[in-house]
Parts: sequence; structure tokens; C-alpha cells
Amino acid sequence: MITNADYLIQKYAEAREKFEVYNDNGNTGVIGRNYWRGVMDTYLNLLCAAFPGWAEPSSVGYYVMNKSMTYDEALNKVSVTSILK
Repeated sequence: MITNADYLIQKYAEAREKFEVYNDNGNTGVIGRNYWRGVMDTYLNLLCAAFPGWAEPSSVGYYVMNKSMTYDEALNKVSVTSILK
């Protein structure tokens, strides 16, 4: 089941991917880069304000935020880790 925190984490990861696309385009994507940076900051602020502990070690949020994984990569990592325990 996806919680509100999971939804925001997923959206943060998607915004980061789009930000990186504009960042790779150099100066031609300044407006897009600034837009997606703002979107990322908004999701991050919502997560921090409403969901304390959302980026605890070994959580989806941790892998998305600290390891720069996509949401699906982080979800798979957490799933595999929990299965191995």
C-alpha cells in the first residue's frame, strides 16, 4: 500500500530525474531546471514537515534521497533487504 509519504517520495524522485535531464542540457534548460528544482524542494519540505523519519536508514526515502536511486530502484532494494532478513 502506498502511503502519502511514499507518494511524495515517488514524486520527489521523478522531479529529480527531470531536473537531471535539464541539468545535463547545460544552459539551454535553465528555466526547466529551476522549475524542477523548485518542485523537488516543495516535495522535500512537505516530507520533512509532515513525515518525521521518512528517510530513516534502509527505507525507500533513504535510498531515494541519499543514494539518488529512482523510486522503483529504492523499492526493490528495500523489498530485497526485507526478504533477506
